[in-house]
Amino acid sequence: MPGPRISRPLQAAVVLLCLLAVGCSQEKDAFLNRTFHRLTSRDNGWFNANEKLKEIVMDIEDAHVDNFDEVLPLFVYGTEAEAKAAIPDLEKCIDKCSLVIERHSMQIEGKERNRWIDDAWFVIARSQFYKRNFYEAERGFTYIGRRFKGGNRDLESWIWLARTAIQLEQYAKAQTALDHVRETKQLPKGFDQGELAAVQAELELKRGKVDDAILQLERAVTLAERKRERVRWAFILAQLYELKGQEQKALNQYAAVVKMNPPYEVAFHAQIFQALAFNKGDTKSLRKRLRSMLRDDKHIDHFDMIHYALADLDLKERKDSAAIDHLETSVRVSTTDTKQKAKSFLKLADIYFDDREYVPAQQYYDSTRALLSEEHVRYEEVDTRARVLGDLVEQLNIIAREDSLQALMGLDPTELDKKIRSIIRAREDAEEEAARKEEEARAAAELAPAKPERPAGGGAARGAWYFYDPQQISRGLTNFRKKWGNRKLEDDWRRKDRSGSATVMNTEEEEVADGGKEAGKEAEWKDPEYYMRDIPSDSAAVMASNARICTALYTSGMIYKEQLRDTDNAIESFEVLNNRFDECRFTPESHYQLYRIYLEKERTGWFSLEGIGSQTYANIILERWPDSEFARLVRDPNILQADELRRKEEEAAYKEVYGRYRQYEYWTVITACDRVILEEPRNHFRPKYHILKAMATGGTKNATGFRSILNEVKALYPGTEEAQAAEDLLAKLDGGTGSAPVLKNESPFKKGDGAHVYMVVVPNQGSDVTGMRATISDFNRSFFGSIPLELSSSFLDAAHQVILISPLPNKAKSLEYHALFIGDEEMLQGINNMGYPAFPITTENYAVLYKSKDLAAYQAFFEENYLDGQ
Repeated sequence: MPGPRISRPLQAAVVLLCLLAVGCSQEKDAFLNRTFHRLTSRDNGWFNANEKLKEIVMDIEDAHVDNFDEVLPLFVYGTEAEAKAAIPDLEKCIDKCSLVIERHSMQIEGKERNRWIDDAWFVIARSQFYKRNFYEAERGFTYIGRRFKGGNRDLESWIWLARTAIQLEQYAKAQTALDHVRETKQLPKGFDQGELAAVQAELELKRGKVDDAILQLERAVTLAERKRERVRWAFILAQLYELKGQEQKALNQYAAVVKMNPPYEVAFHAQIFQALAFNKGDTKSLRKRLRSMLRDDKHIDHFDMIHYALADLDLKERKDSAAIDHLETSVRVSTTDTKQKAKSFLKLADIYFDDREYVPAQQYYDSTRALLSEEHVRYEEVDTRARVLGDLVEQLNIIAREDSLQALMGLDPTELDKKIRSIIRAREDAEEEAARKEEEARAAAELAPAKPERPAGGGAARGAWYFYDPQQISRGLTNFRKKWGNRKLEDDWRRKDRSGSATVMNTEEEEVADGGKEAGKEAEWKDPEYYMRDIPSDSAAVMASNARICTALYTSGMIYKEQLRDTDNAIESFEVLNNRFDECRFTPESHYQLYRIYLEKERTGWFSLEGIGSQTYANIILERWPDSEFARLVRDPNILQADELRRKEEEAAYKEVYGRYRQYEYWTVITACDRVILEEPRNHFRPKYHILKAMATGGTKNATGFRSILNEVKALYPGTEEAQAAEDLLAKLDGGTGSAPVLKNESPFKKGDGAHVYMVVVPNQGSDVTGMRATISDFNRSFFGSIPLELSSSFLDAAHQVILISPLPNKAKSLEYHALFIGDEEMLQGINNMGYPAFPITTENYAVLYKSKDLAAYQAFFEENYLDGQ
């Protein structure tokens, strides 16, 4: 009896399944096998991973905000924070392509028969690159270039290998990779020659060869395939022309950028930089263009920059007063760009400083310092000038105040009351004017049209909540810094005192603390009694007032002489002191300083037509103070040289004692310091010996003695670096454990770049180690899904357990894990924010640590050898 018949559709399905089963084989080089694996590789794994990678890269590039004060980067790779935020998505790209390679690679007779496998490797290597895991990326690109010679990703991988080597500062390797591409006999059709030239230009810039970079970039601009890259490279080319002083080429190139219809920020800055690069000729057309931009409200957030450019043109034509007007306007109309506001303040400060108008210069340097990033090339200079000028202005204010009070002392009651009320009215008028200008600036900011933000690429498209979207967070942080600058995270950050500064940054939420003004209470300075109470009323008060003036005149003179190198103002200060006071605390010193100033001037060939010189003041010193130290120095100028020689000898002796301290010979150091402190009161390094004694005492674990000697240093040497160091150490003691700092002995741990484990030390009591391990395991799957990490735990001592994560193949990978572990603000809350010791360690050092239990020693070793002492 015949069996049941099988329907034709079912027969076809069975046949298809058989064919698929045969086609799934990765060892058989048949048409069906190749077709199956190629289609599956391309459409299932590689395509999705590649599209995801494109989306990630676009998000990174969109989140980037260019700093137009510097030459722009040719390529945008994202920051550490952006790379960290993208790691989960990049790991997905790596996992998808790893699966493609595992299931669809067709290695037959030493040759890969699936032409999509090199594409999968290329996505993996680029994903590692954007993770900033450059060593893994380097290995990936090198593998593609050697394993898939002649493949469709061969030359691209060599170019990306060069990019990676540049990030690793391996410039010779980068050049070798680029040369390999150039030496290819026939480049494939559609090869991106523009990218090759641009990467070479980036390499030349890293090497400091700007001229060679310009040649490469000129080629890159003409060959660029995508408009986005062509515009960017053209703008950078203009910046490089300007950097090399090729003003006309820079002007022409900026004009060419404007004609490319670039994004708004690039177009605007190209026009502004045309004005800043202009160095000779008629500025009429440039001024006309800048003024027309001021009439266009779309530039309202950049009006400050336009006024800055106009001020720059004024300065080039030596119209200083017009430049100051434009710069003050630039500051006044500033809305969100604190970098530009800092530049305007700095330019004003420099103008006044060069003109030796130190009071306004100090205000503008102080305002600049409040806004300037600490990474700025001039931050240290600005900070020093603001501080030095602040000290100078303080002394000048003392002189002005005491002079005013003494002038009021001689008035009768009616005239005194009239004078005081005029002072009050003048201050009221000044405050009303300041309030009016502030209101104008605030009104300008409120009138600024709101700019709608474009959705942030893939982040918005995925519908993630704003505060979970890394790209949105990055953009928000960038915009915050653009408006408010780099501010420390602290309470009431918007209420930081700006007294003595030209900055006006109050908002509706801020309170103005002025002269003791409180809600419902009139400012103290409006009360005439406020001025009456400090007026000298008897001869003793007048003598005290004169003493303050004398001190302020001498101190200001020394600031002019030693810190500002302004001998003219120094001479004026010392001469005013000498002419005003026949004998005061600093009269001998003042004469001696004038003697030294004129002596230095005479050594350069200077002479006085009036006959006043160093000998004038030498004679006065010898006549009035014949037994003084100053007279001794005048009689024998070589004493100064002898004193300098003695200073060098003392310095050598101090270094020798300090060397013993570095060898942990604490008791020997304490004895040597005591001898100098007791027997050599004129030793130049006496304060340093005192602080060294304190540190050596701390090294003996004598916390009480350590604290006591630090207090002595504070009391004996006020205003010195040693006193400040003592104060800082005392603050750390008061805020810490109350014991002396642990000073490092020779470490038992050894440097190594081999296999590492990551350890987290947690207390036994109150710790859910099982829960912590589960949380860390989830973290590992999210951020290191491609690495098979294992967790274990054991008791370190009676009070602590250690959770171990392994294996980490080398030091670089362990540091990458450490950066992600301590920086995570979501998954590891309750672990990495609890202060538990956590760091990578080699397996050899872990064995040493497990025996010694000395976590503090390993922490010091880790900071010095893994974090460069941070």
